[in-house]
Amino acid sequence: MSEDRAEPLMLTPGPVSISRRVKEKMLQDLASGGGQMTENLNFSRQYLVELCNGQGGWTAVPMQGSGTFATEGLLGTLVPHDGKVLIHTNGVYGDRLVDICRSINLPFKSFRTAPYAPPTAAEFEAEIAADPAITHVIMVHCETSTGVLNRIDEIAAVCRKHAKSFMVDAIASFGAFEIDVKKHSIDAVIISPNKCLQGPPGLSWVVVRKSTLEESKGNCHSITLDLYDQLQYLDRTGAFRFTPPTHVLSAFAEALREHQEEGGLEARQERYRRSWRRMVDGMRQMGFQTLLPDDVASPIVATFHDPHDPNYSFQKLYDGMKARGFIIFPGRLAAANTFRIACIGVVDEHDIGRAMEALNEVVAEMGLQTFGRVDIEPEKSAA
Repeated sequence: MSEDRAEPLMLTPGPVSISRRVKEKMLQDLASGGGQMTENLNFSRQYLVELCNGQGGWTAVPMQGSGTFATEGLLGTLVPHDGKVLIHTNGVYGDRLVDICRSINLPFKSFRTAPYAPPTAAEFEAEIAADPAITHVIMVHCETSTGVLNRIDEIAAVCRKHAKSFMVDAIASFGAFEIDVKKHSIDAVIISPNKCLQGPPGLSWVVVRKSTLEESKGNCHSITLDLYDQLQYLDRTGAFRFTPPTHVLSAFAEALREHQEEGGLEARQERYRRSWRRMVDGMRQMGFQTLLPDDVASPIVATFHDPHDPNYSFQKLYDGMKARGFIIFPGRLAAANTFRIACIGVVDEHDIGRAMEALNEVVAEMGLQTFGRVDIEPEKSAA
């Protein structure tokens, strides 16, 4: 998995380091309606639907722009003017859902739970029971501002019980975790290529129930973000309504082929788990403490408390790691006095081992009094 690279290795929850094979696809100029572009588009749509077991009743709609573009398009398209969205948040990206609804004047109700644990089904039951006007529910699957993995299966059951449309922001998790739209009756899933699918940024997707989207004509507040219009034009012509990011789409299709060849969801999650385990164990050996207990943490990104040491500086930590070829995440935190390191993208245990050695050096360079240099070895335990 490791590749010789001139640029630093990204240890962030997106964008991620991608393979040379994927990057090379962006060197090709392709017409937006040409044969190769149509083949890439059709393959991508089919594969994404298959990944979440949506064959037959669901379809995949691409959107120019990052995952937030697709999120606003989804909310603006699927929720009718007389509808109301229940939003759960336990971090920065749940808060963004609130910001979107407020910005487009979409009726919503939000509730916040602690960033250290997933919400419970009982909490959703109470929120829905308290407001009969709620028609739709949306939540973030993996909240990467902390790394917590929210349990969408339990919440899906609550939504089925109360006949509420359930939508999932799977921007950070899709491609490494099972999301079964048929089993859990999920109306829509938001997808980003530049997380667990290891593609470049600049494109996003929504896998959506066909019947739900067909009922949404005329809902959207925006021309460019209207998923209904996008799908109608796509199915009629085989092309985007407006100029697509052709280079990014070619690279994304190649990233999906890599995903397929690696072994799909299970294989990719297992690689991430091995990398995450080595990172968390290595950091703990050095004296760092994790924000989350292992049983609620995703193997995507880990959040660590800042050391209580007068010599510690996150900027020095960031700069020291960057100088040694690793980029860690500098912002968007849900908990004060913490920092994050991710282990997704073209990353494996060997890369994490090198990163831990680099961190050892940075810790020594800063002169942290409560941290000593240790030999970083992977633990035997499983995530």
